[in-house]
Amino acid sequence: MIQEKESRDMIPSIKCKKCGNAFQPNMKTTETWPRPSCKAKNPNLKRHYRSVADLFILGLIVTAIVIAVGFSEAGLNLGMILSTGHAILLLVTIVFVYKSKTPWADSAAKALIWTVFGCALLFNVMIPLALAGRLNIPAIIVYALVFPYLFWLNSQARKCLVPEAPPLPANEES
Repeated sequence: MIQEKESRDMIPSIKCKKCGNAFQPNMKTTETWPRPSCKAKNPNLKRHYRSVADLFILGLIVTAIVIAVGFSEAGLNLGMILSTGHAILLLVTIVFVYKSKTPWADSAAKALIWTVFGCALLFNVMIPLALAGRLNIPAIIVYALVFPYLFWLNSQARKCLVPEAPPLPANEES
């Protein structure tokens, strides 16, 4: 019980991008995470992942509007069912990112982010192109801007992860 509380309250460590040493960032700030000894400005990964969640909140609002308008015009159809599934996926991803103390190290949160991005790209660009032969230019512009940011964020998260120490071998008595 005490050990569980300590691990939950423990401040996560990240690896400095300049010197490579691990340090504990100030999780309450929205600014960059400076390493005290070398003064390198490390990206505030918590803020960046929450910015992605904020984008997903906007996507959830737009999806809810699309569902409401589509349902009132055409009733229940496959598009409404897929949009509802996408809205649920957005909501789950938002909750995962905001509940995670270290979203850059949470493989479930990162996988959900890429799943949401892939589904949104599929529903808004690929399917309309394949079925109707039309390009959704505003969606293409949005995804063309978001993809490099997600790629950059994922690479920064990989660089900042402190490798876990291998478990110590258990002493076996003969």
